[in-house]
Amino acid sequence: MSAHIHIRHKTNKRSDSLCIGIITIPHMKKTKYGQTHIMKAYVDWFEERGVRVIPIPYDTTEHEAYFNMVNGLFIPGGETTYIVKHTKFIDTITRFFELSLAKDEYFPIWGTCFGFELLMFLIGGFTKLKRYPAQGFYPLQITPAGHNSRMFRSFPTSYLHYLEHNKSCNNNHEYGISPSDFLNNSHLRRFYNILATSIDNNGKEYVAAIEGKHYPVYGVQWHPERQRTTGHFVDFFISELKKNKHKCVPYPYLRAVLRPHKCIQYSEHRDKLCYFF
Repeated sequence: MSAHIHIRHKTNKRSDSLCIGIITIPHMKKTKYGQTHIMKAYVDWFEERGVRVIPIPYDTTEHEAYFNMVNGLFIPGGETTYIVKHTKFIDTITRFFELSLAKDEYFPIWGTCFGFELLMFLIGGFTKLKRYPAQGFYPLQITPAGHNSRMFRSFPTSYLHYLEHNKSCNNNHEYGISPSDFLNNSHLRRFYNILATSIDNNGKEYVAAIEGKHYPVYGVQWHPERQRTTGHFVDFFISELKKNKHKCVPYPYLRAVLRPHKCIQYSEHRDKLCYFF
């Protein structure tokens, strides 16, 4: 496989036993650096805690090989209306999702922003995604199911209070799903619990966090990787990765070292550094 990438770690506490796969994002137009990228913020979110990042080409045909070399999958944010036109991207995400459900093993999946929306699509279809523009910081409203969830049960009570009573969550999205549309979709209702809601720029309520009822699938509509105050989220997901038994690919098989480049025009406005492929 030609896309085994070693992205440099910033910590001395690197874990050779944990790997997270991150799907690369195709560009809207050609760049001199590469045709796909991953935001550096996503890489740092894991590597600063010692988890090795394995980039997964969005157009790979070797789904099961990648699946077997990582302990979980991270679906990043991106430009929704553009990415959904890439059938290979959707096919790769779908195949990983199918493998995670079909295998008799624990394989965690996390979706952020567009990744969250894609988790909606995989179970319930895109038909109920509507415009919920939200830019900036808003609090969460944690649901009763959220307080009893695997994710939020792992958080200190003081931190849950912080999430609910402060502008705690960094948003940068245009689409979402309302709690009523979510609950009216029998597929979504059976597969996920709503852990939290939030409000958009117009005061409209949308679903902000979900968790699979019977599978380790998690999603947030906002961007915890951009904040130092949201480390509990990645710590929880890493604890989920540890439950997976896959063996990380050895370092001799990692073929290239990528360097971060300034990248404003091909990224969301608040992310200025990307790893290119």
